[in-house]
Amino acid sequence: MRISYIISFLFFSWIPLSFLLAQKPETVIVEGEAQVEFPDFKSRLEVEQEALEKAKVNALEKAFGTAIIQGNSTYVKNLQTGKTVETSTVFNMIANTLVKGEVLDVIDKEFTEVEGTREIGGKTTKIKDLRCRIKIKARELTESVTDFEAYPLDCQNKRCRKTDFLIEDPLYIFFQSPTDGFLSVFLDDGKIAQCLLPYTRLPVNYEDGVPIIGNKEYIFFSPDPEFTYFENKSYTDLLVLDTELPHEQDRLFILFSKTPIESPALKEGLNLEMLSDFEKDKGYKVPRAMESEKFQSWLISSRQRKSDLAVKIIDITISKP
Repeated sequence: MRISYIISFLFFSWIPLSFLLAQKPETVIVEGEAQVEFPDFKSRLEVEQEALEKAKVNALEKAFGTAIIQGNSTYVKNLQTGKTVETSTVFNMIANTLVKGEVLDVIDKEFTEVEGTREIGGKTTKIKDLRCRIKIKARELTESVTDFEAYPLDCQNKRCRKTDFLIEDPLYIFFQSPTDGFLSVFLDDGKIAQCLLPYTRLPVNYEDGVPIIGNKEYIFFSPDPEFTYFENKSYTDLLVLDTELPHEQDRLFILFSKTPIESPALKEGLNLEMLSDFEKDKGYKVPRAMESEKFQSWLISSRQRKSDLAVKIIDITISKP
């Protein structure tokens, strides 16, 4: 995978995301599992991701309880005791389920195919499921973590929400938070994690995150003056998706904190060799980046150190028509 840009354009190519001092929530190690259907029309990667997300939910519910919404109130049910108490704690959404914690690190995971049969129309039909067992490091969410809204778009309108893209589609990010804070966005292909936001040419004082005004709607990576947000309009990077594979999946990491997000040790030109001679002659460059493993280590450390750091992970796919 590579990302390159020239002037104000950034192109993607994928090649074979109470005391005086607040106390930090304690971390726990917990196991979870889930089993999902593995139909022929889904790829192994897609089914693994679905099973993994559901296994995370199972683990977090074991550790911190199940969220129950009744009218205008939210309750947490302790799965050990069965006791239910009303709460005002913020919740995280994983696999369309509210959970009272977040995953800091996946310590171990194992996938197993499970074969069986099902009666369909009076006939016995073979079926296949995929079981995921995981061990995670997690922490309970507290009031200090902001529940923001963010998702990818393929047009400059927040209604254009999309995660399955075709080559040459543009990529935009919608973002809104109820509080002021700082925002960073990374794209990780499993080998290299590249910094998409702050923009490549923003001044150094933006390095620890783009300042966000609470309750304001943002659409990033748009050339429209309405969505540039900075004194110099040429700072904006424009994104276009491309892949040399029939189907590629990568991960967006959207980070938001009420306080500045200390930038990781990013490198210039880390994946410069991915550019063709033609692109180099045209002046294309690549964004600052770091190896995926180092990025994940930095992210885990940051989440443990900053109790107000919220992270949303979004998988996107890029396909050829």
